[in-house]
Amino acid sequence: MSIIRVSQCAGAGIHHPRPLRYVAHHILPQVCGGKTEPGNIASLCDSCHYSVHALLWILKQGGAGFKLTTGTRQQRALAQQGYAAAVAAGTVDHIPDEGL
Repeated sequence: MSIIRVSQCAGAGIHHPRPLRYVAHHILPQVCGGKTEPGNIASLCDSCHYSVHALLWILKQGGAGFKLTTGTRQQRALAQQGYAAAVAAGTVDHIPDEGL
């Protein structure tokens, strides 16, 4: 088993001040069948992690043709990647409501 490095934020790059914690974000969410493996993990700070999940929910509500206009470019790309993976897996309906 390889070690997954979680020490930088793929959602915004550099933060000031430095985030207190980084988490392993599953690009295809675990509830949609995403595995804990390097190709499905992105390192995010807590704030960006929440934002990406919120964007995933927005994409679910808007459908395939919906264009995101909020979040950073990196956050939008991660959300779109996760949404596309959920569509391919047939598990879009499993994307959770993040309390928006």
